[in-house]
Amino acid sequence: MRHLYINIKNATLIAIMALGAVSCADFLEIEPRDIVTEDNFWNEKTDVDQMVAGCYASMQSADFINRCEVWGELRSDNIYPGSNVENDNNDLYQALRENLLSTSSFTNWSSFYAVINKCNTIIRMAPVVSEKDPSYRESDVKATIAEMTALRSLCYFYLIRAFEDVPFYRESVQQEDEVQYLAPDSFNYVLNEIIKDLEYVKNDALSRYPMSSLDNIGRDYNSNCNRITRYGIDAMLCDMYLWTGEWDKCIACAEEIIKSKASDYYEFYGNQTGSSSISNTPKEITGAPFGRVAYLYQNTRQDPSQSFNAIFGTGNSFESIFELSFNYSSSSKNYVKSSALATLFGTGNTDTSIGPSNSGSGYLTARPDIVSDVYSRSYTYYPHQYDVRYYNNVKPANSEYGEGTIRKGVAMEFNITSDQSNATMPFINYNASNFILDSELNRNWIFYRLTDVMLMEAEALLQKATDEVSEENTALMNQAFDLIYLVNRRSVTDNSKYLSPTAANMTTRALMNTFLMQERNRELMFEGKRWFDLVRYARREGKTDIVKANVPSSKTMGGASSNNGFPSMAHLFWPYNKEEIKVNPNLNQKVIYKNEATEGIEMNK
Repeated sequence: MRHLYINIKNATLIAIMALGAVSCADFLEIEPRDIVTEDNFWNEKTDVDQMVAGCYASMQSADFINRCEVWGELRSDNIYPGSNVENDNNDLYQALRENLLSTSSFTNWSSFYAVINKCNTIIRMAPVVSEKDPSYRESDVKATIAEMTALRSLCYFYLIRAFEDVPFYRESVQQEDEVQYLAPDSFNYVLNEIIKDLEYVKNDALSRYPMSSLDNIGRDYNSNCNRITRYGIDAMLCDMYLWTGEWDKCIACAEEIIKSKASDYYEFYGNQTGSSSISNTPKEITGAPFGRVAYLYQNTRQDPSQSFNAIFGTGNSFESIFELSFNYSSSSKNYVKSSALATLFGTGNTDTSIGPSNSGSGYLTARPDIVSDVYSRSYTYYPHQYDVRYYNNVKPANSEYGEGTIRKGVAMEFNITSDQSNATMPFINYNASNFILDSELNRNWIFYRLTDVMLMEAEALLQKATDEVSEENTALMNQAFDLIYLVNRRSVTDNSKYLSPTAANMTTRALMNTFLMQERNRELMFEGKRWFDLVRYARREGKTDIVKANVPSSKTMGGASSNNGFPSMAHLFWPYNKEEIKVNPNLNQKVIYKNEATEGIEMNK
């Protein structure tokens, strides 16, 4: 697979720029080296630390983050074409039409395999370094291997959800003569292998990295979320177990994370009472009908933007489990800009070097039905106007940048102005709702956060239950309801709109499952989750009906997936890259993508 490895075979010989200092400061302030040889590089712990930092830096690339968003969200019901995409970005335009081409840049997986190869190299070399450097203890080596195993597994998890069957290897490629032409392994094989890897190393991972002066506990909580921890591995496993149907394991991993966050809350914020309470911090949210509590940022009529500003604005929030940091400060040297989402969603300015050639809009926009949902009182996506996630997720219609501009991952702050004179929307002045945009392009990319995990646990609980009337099934549904309730309540600013277990959409397991799917979409919209969720639901059912029911035919006008309503499970996955197939005799194009219709345009069979 020469072409696959062409950008990664010399990864260990190049020291990559370290991340900007955000957390675990000593690690992140390692200076980059010039090109070195393997003989004089792998000698001490700082050499390993620098290569580990390089893995995270590679994941910060626009190429990598673009694919996280495009593979995980683009084909879903949430995303529609934005400004000038047809003229300026044909690869995105064709994918939005469900015309998936083997020539598309989004079928190029080299940025993910580059990270995989770096992880493999560090896993191989860490024990060698420990023999040379006594300060690099056995426990340190195990923690490094656990961290790199997790990053490698995360890359493979993205790849199989995008392509289904992919080449899988754990060996590092150092020289050109080591390049192999590997056939793809099946989705289930790769998934089971990365789960086994994570289960094996989880207990070796650090639960928390040392705090530093940058961890401004009390106001800007930094939860050690910029590197993989044990709880980052828990979140990955929680997600993966939903795909394998291992409900009890999913629930156990979610509970580990939730309990760790409760412990953190009491350690750092537990003394908040009355007037001494610090603003803009998580709160204990109670009121769940079956007794559960949660520790989350609480949106209220007085402060309806708190969760957005903490999670997506300031970043590195209490609720974060793992996110890539792009934090900028005036003292930062060579910091990496988060340009990927600025290009996709729009910069909010006229910087055409990173965005479309129009006034700040992006190539992608929100589905029109989402944009008009609350304003028109249709309430299809959001059940009422008191759910602040509607205003957090999109810039409303009639704005200066057009309808449905997406600001998650781009805006550094969001404000809703109070307007008690508006009787129909008592906490909203619709026209005054505004985002403060980020001129430095340093918004973080979030892989996992707490409410995501809570909803994954609720999904596992509902899947574990059956339709039979029994105490066990009632208990499972009650536990799931409390988790859904708490996630929903933190964003609902009118107590008359809080969920009730006796509501019509909560009376049966099937109805609760449907509501849970909707709640995940409201909570995680535009975060690279929705398409993967739809694929997971379809794989569970063994048919594409749920995708057909959610992705409107009016969105797609290109390949066979749209014309025939996703006729097979194979249509849920991308084709292999045309250039990869040319150089790898063991990589054969999927049958549905083999017919060439015209030069440069490949239609599904």
